[in-house]
Amino acid sequence: MADSKTPDEEVSENVRQLLAHYHQSEQARLERAKAKLRAEVLPALRNHRVATVEAAYSGYGDSGAIDGVQYRDVAGERVDRTTIAQPLVEQLETCIYEFLPSGFENNDGGQGTLTIDTQTAKVTIQHQENYTETRDSTREFDL
Repeated sequence: MADSKTPDEEVSENVRQLLAHYHQSEQARLERAKAKLRAEVLPALRNHRVATVEAAYSGYGDSGAIDGVQYRDVAGERVDRTTIAQPLVEQLETCIYEFLPSGFENNDGGQGTLTIDTQTAKVTIQHQENYTETRDSTREFDL
């Protein structure tokens, strides 16, 4: 006799498969961004004397964005953004968005800084998540 699943078991299996597919596609998207950074963006940034990139981001209420990007050389001095070709800036920002925490722009949102070290090829994200806390209480008085 073949295994037959209850409707709840079928739904659970479908949800599990959907989540697995979602996580696989998210991982593949991130891997593509990492490959683009490694192969194209980081070498081009190094050619512009950029040692680190710092991108501030924030969002809430279903809207979020990169607030600003700073480029620094090995001494920590700013590299003038206008010396970096616009197509490279756009490629970099596209890659940065792929690393931002999923849902940082939803509800109360979140903010943080993403740093790329072009010398070590490391990305670091310092993220803060915002949320509303509610404390309920009930009081009763005899009159």
